[in-house]
Amino acid sequence: MRINRPALKSAARARMREARPNIYLVSLVCALALYLIGELSTRLLFPVDLVHYVINWDQGTIGIYISPDYYARIWREPVPYIISLLLAAARMMLEVGMLIFCLNAAKRAACSFWNLVDGFASFFRLIALYIVESVFVFLWSLLFVIPGIVASYRYRLAIYLLLERPELGVMDCIRESKRLMNGRKGELFVMDLSFIGWTILTIIPFVSIFVTPYMQTTFAAYYLAVVEDDRRGGEFSGGWEDGRPGGDENGGDNPREY
Repeated sequence: MRINRPALKSAARARMREARPNIYLVSLVCALALYLIGELSTRLLFPVDLVHYVINWDQGTIGIYISPDYYARIWREPVPYIISLLLAAARMMLEVGMLIFCLNAAKRAACSFWNLVDGFASFFRLIALYIVESVFVFLWSLLFVIPGIVASYRYRLAIYLLLERPELGVMDCIRESKRLMNGRKGELFVMDLSFIGWTILTIIPFVSIFVTPYMQTTFAAYYLAVVEDDRRGGEFSGGWEDGRPGGDENGGDNPREY
């Protein structure tokens, strides 16, 4: 059955209001940490004495100056690049941590600032999933752009499955995501389109602090709705109206939820 998108988004907003600590405060902490990591990585990769902007006031142009020594530095001084690679992995884990917080909020599970570092507990599995997904999407993209986009939607639930079901391997998560998304890729595409206005707003500094939790909590709720709908054999359409997949507030079955 189809997921009721407006009801799902409304339930996700309700979960965000209930989450403790405040979800926007957690998002702010995450954004600041990501900013600091990004700044440090940039300074390591592009030292100002070797790479910097050049402004031509006469012609009104801005260019980038790259010293010939920059390329020699890559081999002569590899440590900054290794550190930058580790920082990129840490950035990925923090982003996963924010996703974990939003998933917990969507489930009404206990949330904590420490969720931001929970991704490190599955570090190697997450890296492996990222690599395998990227390879699969790339290979499908070689056929044409559209198959690559379809493949990216096919694997969208894999990360939630990896975080929720540690007994599954990386390939198991990908296969299960493919199964769950069978017939739902267009549905998720429409949901992505419904956030396009919010996504455009993120070009404004710090707006992502508010947009990211909303989108991630909604997509986490979508994952929970799809899993529950699959468990029930698609007996009813997805609305998640009271936000508790699989039962009412007292734990009983409630057919109004989907």
